[in-house]
Amino acid sequence: MAKTYHEVCPYHTMLVLDTAQSIGGTWAEERLYPGLKTNNIIGSYEFGDFPMTPEHFAVQPGQHIPGAVVHEYLCRFAKEFDLTSRIRLRTKVESAEMREGGDWLLRVRKMGVGSHKISTLRARRLVVATGLTSEPHIPDYEGRESFKGKFLHSRQLRDQANDIRLSKEVVVVGANKSAWDTCYTAAMAGAHVSMVIRPGGGGPSWVWPVLLPFGLSLQKMATTRFFTLFEPCIWDEGSGGFPWVRRLLHRTWLGRQLVKWFWRTLAIPVLSANGYSTHPELAKLKPWSSTFWMGNSLGVHNYETNWFELVKQEKINVHIGDVTFLSGRKVFLSNGAVLLADTFVSCTGWKMTPPIEFLPECIIAELGMPGLGAPEGSFLLQQAMEEILKAVPELRSSPGRTLPKSSVPIVSTRDSKTSTPFRLYRFMVPPAPRMLALRNIAFIGSHLALNAITVAQAQALWITAFFEDGIPHLERSSFDIKEIQYQTIFQSEYCRLRHPPTGGGAGERCPDLVFDGLLYTDLLLRDVGLNNFRKRRWWQELFHRYFPKDYAGMTTDLVSRLRSAHRVQHGGYTS
Repeated sequence: MAKTYHEVCPYHTMLVLDTAQSIGGTWAEERLYPGLKTNNIIGSYEFGDFPMTPEHFAVQPGQHIPGAVVHEYLCRFAKEFDLTSRIRLRTKVESAEMREGGDWLLRVRKMGVGSHKISTLRARRLVVATGLTSEPHIPDYEGRESFKGKFLHSRQLRDQANDIRLSKEVVVVGANKSAWDTCYTAAMAGAHVSMVIRPGGGGPSWVWPVLLPFGLSLQKMATTRFFTLFEPCIWDEGSGGFPWVRRLLHRTWLGRQLVKWFWRTLAIPVLSANGYSTHPELAKLKPWSSTFWMGNSLGVHNYETNWFELVKQEKINVHIGDVTFLSGRKVFLSNGAVLLADTFVSCTGWKMTPPIEFLPECIIAELGMPGLGAPEGSFLLQQAMEEILKAVPELRSSPGRTLPKSSVPIVSTRDSKTSTPFRLYRFMVPPAPRMLALRNIAFIGSHLALNAITVAQAQALWITAFFEDGIPHLERSSFDIKEIQYQTIFQSEYCRLRHPPTGGGAGERCPDLVFDGLLYTDLLLRDVGLNNFRKRRWWQELFHRYFPKDYAGMTTDLVSRLRSAHRVQHGGYTS
């Protein structure tokens, strides 16, 4: 976002505020736990204008990228595009107050031991880029205060790695990728590991082999237009190209049978490679819903040795139940089991809402952030639901989950309350009339996406164009507020239904993009007037994978388009 805005608006001042001790966010140096690697191979996790070349970063073609390399790459990226001097680390934004006229008054605090000094900054525009992995979510475990072992969240794995290595008994709560990584690290260090999976959650993640038959991978399929044709995404059915094929697949009986066959077939190599049927403990790790419903909690088996062999060797045991009590060094589960724990690791995800207090309180309703109590009676919501279910009738039923057999009844303590997801137009800007008129705030990265880098690039372009009044259908003089608000609800409700928590998805809280990530990128580029078809020939467009490098030069294209729209004033761009 900073790089794009600086290139398009070089005469505007800009500052990046970050609570971390180093550059990188999730990949900051202090968050790199042992064995951390990307799910992506080199070449697919880089910015289009700054390739991660093997000779500079010592990662060979086909390899997954170590976390330390990603951190180094992001530091070099910041230096290359003159961002380092514009970044203020160890600085927390306590609150953002919108003043009369639309400016923001930020109260910021310098992080550090004994530092309590509060200072203020004034900003014309605010981009909230805290993402979804800033503030740990830790359940209120009963008896936690009486637990005598080491208690950690997955965010602390790097700093507390020695505690795990020295532990004899480790309990890990969670079934997402960080939980799998934690179990592997502890078991390889010689500990006995108990992996606890909540019965009311999404179940074990889909863990994909590095390579599927015919040299395919999950990331390759999700970024190849042919395979995205089987995704019933309805952002804009024309944005992804080949509309007649999409109509055939998703609007006819025969087409829908082909779509069902595709998702069933996709699971076969995963089930075969992981051998869930070969061992009773492995059976508990079989995903509880089909690949059709999976969200970004999925992972890739990028470990040095076979993770599943550790289960067969009883170095990792799997339990399905809720943690009901912690006492001494014991962990009590709802299925009746009592586990010993020198170290307890809560791999329970992150808080969805930004860690910033927005003021005055009356603007919170206008910002579109998640909250409890969906407006089920609203006309727009009812209209959106009818349109979605008519187009994709498969979404009428949540995935049926089949829990592994157990002789002990399993009690789910899942909260029965429902919550509204982010209500942001195009998942970035509040749809409230005043916010659209002021163009003074945007949220980037408030989603999950398999093609995270290309989505980030497209969102940065879109937000920059939005600030510069450079999106044709959102021009100040002509935008249709009713249509914007309807599309906001329509798209966020589609995400909620498409990737539900019972399938391991986060759609009820935020957009969760898997095979629809490329289609979302298409939509954003079309909005700003750029060509979303980046290949030279139609067969390349259909069958060749999209890499970040395919989107190189987009910022220059946006500058040219804004200039052609006569948006230059006094050597810079309008503000």
